[in-house]
Amino acid sequence: MQVGFESPSVGDLCNSGRKLVQTLGNDAAAKVKALLFVLDAAPTLADISKSPPILRDQVPARQTPQFTVGRAGSGQVLFQPDGYVEGQKLNDIESVNVISVGGSV
Repeated sequence: MQVGFESPSVGDLCNSGRKLVQTLGNDAAAKVKALLFVLDAAPTLADISKSPPILRDQVPARQTPQFTVGRAGSGQVLFQPDGYVEGQKLNDIESVNVISVGGSV
């Protein structure tokens, strides 16, 4: 999938391993880097596992759906589909925007 960023500050954080470590600590930063790699490598959102260790989950009650990957407290990425159309299937989503990263988002 194509991975974009909701804001320049999130993009700067995600594109700098050093900033991730300074902000999140070694363990959470390593987890976030791995999760960003998984997002980038997956062809569509449907290809991301809902089982451990990835744990893709949809955030409830949102007009534009938002999803998380990872586990709260140990590195997590919050993102939403780019250009979402209501009723769109997960296997049609090939581009996402990262909203935030952290230990819990």
